[in-house]
Amino acid sequence: MPKVDLPYAINDADNHFNEPPDLYERYIDPAQRDLAIRYVTDTDGRELQLFAGRPSKFDSSQVTYSADELAKMLGDVPTRAENEPQSSGSPLPGMLLNRLNPLKGLSDDERKQLMAEFREQREAYGNRDVRLALMDDQGIDKALMYPASAHDIEFEFADDPEALYANIRAFNRWIHEEIGYAYQGRMFLPPYLALADVDLALAELEVLLETGTPMVQFKSGHAHGGRDNPFGGRSIADPVFDPIWARIDEAGLRVAVHLGATDYQKYGAEWSEDPDVTFGGFDAFQWVMYWGDRPAMELTAGMILHNLFGRFPNVRVCLSEQGTVWLPYTLRKMDHAFLMGRKAKWGELTERPSEIFRRHFVVAPFPEENVERVVAEVGIDPIVFGSDFPHGEGLAYPSEYVGAQLKSFTDDEKRAIMRDNLERYLPVA
Repeated sequence: MPKVDLPYAINDADNHFNEPPDLYERYIDPAQRDLAIRYVTDTDGRELQLFAGRPSKFDSSQVTYSADELAKMLGDVPTRAENEPQSSGSPLPGMLLNRLNPLKGLSDDERKQLMAEFREQREAYGNRDVRLALMDDQGIDKALMYPASAHDIEFEFADDPEALYANIRAFNRWIHEEIGYAYQGRMFLPPYLALADVDLALAELEVLLETGTPMVQFKSGHAHGGRDNPFGGRSIADPVFDPIWARIDEAGLRVAVHLGATDYQKYGAEWSEDPDVTFGGFDAFQWVMYWGDRPAMELTAGMILHNLFGRFPNVRVCLSEQGTVWLPYTLRKMDHAFLMGRKAKWGELTERPSEIFRRHFVVAPFPEENVERVVAEVGIDPIVFGSDFPHGEGLAYPSEYVGAQLKSFTDDEKRAIMRDNLERYLPVA
C-alpha cells in the first residue's frame, strides 16, 4: 500500500534507528574497553552479543506466528534474503502484524517486489541523512527514535555498575557525536540514564546537559535496587533520586520510556514459573504478566502515586511501545484509591491521578490496538501516534494508520493524535 497523503506531516512517538554493532568498542573510555558490549561470531557462524565478556542473558527471539501460520497468511515470505547476515535487521516492516500487514493480499510477484523495496530501505535505518529522506517520503516530520541496545543494557549489567555506566557513556557519546540528540530538529534520539548509582547517574546527566540534550530515557518498570540490592528495585520516584529529578525539572528535559528487558520474570517463582527465562522463552502466563503491561503500569503508578510531579511539576513523560490496554484500568484504580482517601507515600496528592496523567504523560497505542477504547477513558490529549517502524510488529506505511485505526474520530482529533499532541510534548530543539 502506498503512502497516504495527509494534510499535515506526522509526528511519530515510537520509531527506531539502528546503531552500529561496534559503537561501544569505539566510544567507551579506552581504560574500560574490556567492559564494552561487543559482537562476536561463534564456531557455528552465529552472531553473539557479549556484555563485558559475558554472553547475553536475554533471549529476544520473537514468539509469534509459526512458519506454517505465516505461510497460510502470506505465502512463502522469508524474513531475510538468502545469505543475508543476522545482524542486518529484524523481520520486514509490518510482517508480524495481522490486519495492517503490508504483504497481505499481494500476489507472489508483488510480495517479492515489496520485499526488495524494503531491503533497499535498510541503509536508512542507520544513516541519519538517508533516514530524513525516508521520513519525508513517509510523511513524517519529527520522530522519537530508539536504538535497540539501550533497551536491555541495564538488565544485562544489573550487577556491574561500572560496566553499566561505562557502556551508557559510550552509547550517549555515540548519539551526540554521530547522530545528534535532535538532528535538524526532527530526529530525537534520547540518551539513556540508569539509576543504579545516584552519583554516577547525576554525573552522566551533567554531561548530557553540558552537551545539549533536550531529553533523557529511562527503562520501564521499577528502578534499579542500588549497589547493595542489584537484583531488587526501587520506585523511580523514590526521594533518593530527587537530585536527578531536580536537574531534569530545572532544565525542562523531556523524559522518554521505552519497552525493554526487565527482571520482572523473577516474580514467576511464586507462580510455578521459571524465574530465569527471558522474553524469547516466555510462555503465555509469563508474557502476559511480566513483559510490557505490568512494568508500564507500575512505572506510571509509581510516578503519580509517589508524587513525583508534585515535587517536580515540569516533568513530561512519553511512554513508547508499551501500548494502552493497561491504561484505563490503571487510571480508574488510581482515582478510586485517591477518592477513598489513600495517601501518597511521599508528599500529598491534590487532584485525581487521572488528571495528573493527562497533564504529564503522552502514550502511544500499539499499531493494531483499539484507540477508541482508550480515548473514551483518558481523552484525546495524551494519545500520540507510534509506528514502531521499521520493526516487524510496526507499520510499514505510517500514514495508513489514520484510515485504518482512526475512522471514527473527527479531522481535528485525527490531527491531534497524528501530530499535535506529540508536538506539544517534544522539546524545542
